[in-house]
Amino acid sequence: MPNTQEYLKQNASNQAGNELLQRILIDFSKSKKNPESTKKLGEKAWRLILNFRLEQVGAKNASQAIKDKIIADATALALSWDTDDASLSTVQKIFNRLAAGRFEEAIKLAESSITNELIKTQKTLQNSAKNAIKKRHEENNKIIEDAIAYYKKNIKAYSGYGGKKKAAYDLERLFPPISNATYKQHLKKIK
Repeated sequence: MPNTQEYLKQNASNQAGNELLQRILIDFSKSKKNPESTKKLGEKAWRLILNFRLEQVGAKNASQAIKDKIIADATALALSWDTDDASLSTVQKIFNRLAAGRFEEAIKLAESSITNELIKTQKTLQNSAKNAIKKRHEENNKIIEDAIAYYKKNIKAYSGYGGKKKAAYDLERLFPPISNATYKQHLKKIK
């Protein structure tokens, strides 16, 4: 299913309908910033959806009887809509509730859905960040391991004045991007 922007580009010929769809989305996104009662917000959303449908089928200037028939058909379709597509199940429930006049329930469900999506997105981002950090730590740990092995192999070169401190500076230069302070901490553990 195309996202909103793709949909609007694909249907550019129906400018009035696209403008109504944009208003629906903008009104809903503003609902938390400028709260109306949920019932009023639901009623407004449903009116905009029905107006969008009238624009979509080109019935903007049709007689009231034709408009009423299109609205009745759209309402019946929304009430009977039962999708098997899991990604549309919440949208289906929202439309079902709007069409049934259960505006408050529809808005609460939409808000809950948005909150859940935000939480999922945040968790996905957190997991991605954790994985990136873990990968970076694994890479750094491998570099430190190689540096310590180098030090142990060349330990005689670092006996005497400067010893481990000089070794830490050399390891920083030879095995970047680890700092000499980190190498100093690891070298302290070696007897």
